[in-house]
Amino acid sequence: MNNLFLDSTWFGMKSTYYLKNQLAIAGNFNMDVNKEFKQEFPVGATVYLKKPQRFIPGTGLAFTPQSINRISVPVTLREPFHVHFDWDSYEKAVLMERGEEALDREYFKPAMAALAQQIDSYAAEFAYQNTNNITGVLGTDPTTYDATSAAARQSLAELSGAQENDDRAIFLPPSIMRAVKGANIALFNPVSDISKQMRTGIVGYADSFDWYESMSLYRHTAGTWAGAVTLATTSVTGDSSLALTCTSGDTFLQGDVLAVAASNYVNVNTRRAPNTVLKRFVVTQSVTATSTAATVPISPTIYGPGSQYQNVDALPVAGAALTLFPGTTSPNGLVGVQGLAFTRNAFALVSLPLEMPTKAEFAAQERDPETGLSVRFTKTWDAVLSRMIIRFDALIGFGALYPDECAVRILGA
Repeated sequence: MNNLFLDSTWFGMKSTYYLKNQLAIAGNFNMDVNKEFKQEFPVGATVYLKKPQRFIPGTGLAFTPQSINRISVPVTLREPFHVHFDWDSYEKAVLMERGEEALDREYFKPAMAALAQQIDSYAAEFAYQNTNNITGVLGTDPTTYDATSAAARQSLAELSGAQENDDRAIFLPPSIMRAVKGANIALFNPVSDISKQMRTGIVGYADSFDWYESMSLYRHTAGTWAGAVTLATTSVTGDSSLALTCTSGDTFLQGDVLAVAASNYVNVNTRRAPNTVLKRFVVTQSVTATSTAATVPISPTIYGPGSQYQNVDALPVAGAALTLFPGTTSPNGLVGVQGLAFTRNAFALVSLPLEMPTKAEFAAQERDPETGLSVRFTKTWDAVLSRMIIRFDALIGFGALYPDECAVRILGA
């Protein structure tokens, strides 16, 4: 049989194929934005993607123009992900497997599985830290169908009027999946999409979601507040932080979810509050209060009535009380897993091809035409140590597209 490394083009295609089909959480991110990274010139570490313009409809024949006000979101490339290994001449001669099939099974697939797991773990962290909507109780596992996908489905529908045919996925840890699936096994249908069937942890389809059992999910430890926390100043449209009055030493940790009294969420299309549910905001950078004040950065940006991008029924006012993890009694310091439910438009995944070396025994890099994913493979000889150096490298980045309308965290223990 031919050596696997003799066909570098086949090797590059195979690596992107395996990586694409082994991604679970990251595999459900929107990859259409990869076209922004195809320019021949450097695009920089961050690309800003414009969201569609929103308009407020009016009545009557009078001409009442609205300003064009486009909102951009950053998609940032982080450091490259990689799997590296090597072997020396002795190992190659007497120990290493021979043939394409054996090398594929023993080295190639495990390398891509490890790379996919690393990317999925980072994607899970990014997703939960950029998702402001929550269901459930921090520190307590939900055990019913209603408390997982049904609650997430309601939230997505009320926020954006998401359609049933949207690509939706839900990710839960084994403990929650066992409880929910055990009581509702008859409601799950097999997944028909071949690429989805190959993704790690997929369970089935139910309630308009593809269900995944995932060990990539993160646990979050809530901040601690010694007493009441209130808003120090009234918010205005465009605010992306909250000025708070609190107790010295209070902690607001990245990923914490806050709500402000008397400011409810609205549907992005109707701009009306479907329920009396306080708007949730996620802390985007950890802050510890000094004295009795703290300025806490949040997402999403606040847009009040009259804005084309309105997301609250009333702007938060000075003196309004804040709640940490609404729905959880005494959340101070509680720890819990962060399950995820989202549509593909919640988050973006970008992949940028890396420079190809001019001096290597073999080098390959193929860009998947469907997703834009690319993995660089190089095989280089080290004459000093008589070793063959093998590298798999992928430059991946994430962006928050529409998590406010298209993503929900499912809190657990």
